[in-house]
Parts: sequence; C-alpha cells; structure tokens
Amino acid sequence: MEQKGDLVRLLDLDKDFIIDLKYATTDNFTNEKIYNSGECYIHKNTAVLLIKAKDIFHKDGYRVKVWDAYRPIRAQARFWHLLPNNEFVARPPDMDNLKEFKTNHMNGLCVDITLTDMEGKELVMPSNFDEFSPKASLSCPEISWEGRENAHYMKRIMESVGFTAYEGEWWHFYDKTIEPGPYMDYEI
Repeated sequence: MEQKGDLVRLLDLDKDFIIDLKYATTDNFTNEKIYNSGECYIHKNTAVLLIKAKDIFHKDGYRVKVWDAYRPIRAQARFWHLLPNNEFVARPPDMDNLKEFKTNHMNGLCVDITLTDMEGKELVMPSNFDEFSPKASLSCPEISWEGRENAHYMKRIMESVGFTAYEGEWWHFYDKTIEPGPYMDYEI
C-alpha cells in the first residue's frame, strides 16, 4: 500500500470507488489540469470513514464517485491565483506564519463526492460540482426536489459515519473525528 505521510491511496484500501479527480483533468472550474495524476490520496482516518459510508450506500444500491480528496498546497495556491475570491476559493495558507491547522483538503481530511447508480450513472444533485452559485447549497430554494432529496440522503449517511457537511457545497464533507494535522505538499 502506497502512503505519503498519513495519506493513503484510496483504491489500495477499497477498489469499489469511482475515482474522477476533476483537478487531474481540464473538466473543472479552472479549465486547466492542476494535478499531475488522477491517483486519489486521502488521510488514513478519513478513508476508513469514507469506506463505512460507501458500504452503506452500496447496500442501498449506489456507488461513491470521488471528485477530490487530498489537495497539495501548491494546487490550492494555483486555485487562488486563478480565482482570488474567498467566497469560492480558500486562500492558501501562509506556511511561514501558520499557528494552527484546520480540517481541509490540504491535510487529506476532506472529500468531495457524489453518488451514482451501480452502473456509474450520476444521480441528480442540486448543481454541478464546483458550481459557484446559491444552488451549491442545500438551503437554496431553487434546486430540484430530486436533487435535494439525493443530496440530503448523501449528507445523512456521511454524517452518520462521522463526517460534517459544508453548508455551502452539497458535495463537500469534513472529517471532524480527529485533530487536524499539518498541511502537505506531496505531488499527486
């Protein structure tokens, strides 16, 4: 099993995930390939939680598609360079003056996911991934009933295994079960 610090390659632990790292392609808000590979790394604790959720989803007839997990600091800096707006992109950390770490993609403690049917067809959700609009939030009154129901179901299962949902993005979940560790800049 390949590890980078506390990060593990998710498919080494469980091969039943659909990995579609959007930032390893040009199919993302930047229209640029940000990651060098499509290998999905995640904190080992977060991986355990995600596998628990995946097993529940699987019993209900769904698969988990992972759009993002661990993100190198350099990728976050690239996002900020392309879209320096705190409402949509987190400012990269000033590593020289950082006093505490938070749970986020740069320490592998967050995951961006959606659900598919067993053949891999994505379920209807409130919006597209990385849509910078009110539709990204489950509280938006303008999203479809089907999208809202699917996203609420996903949120309920993810929270039942230990994740915390981010209100502004239906696809984004934090592992709040452990103390956040250092941010990393491993190349992926």
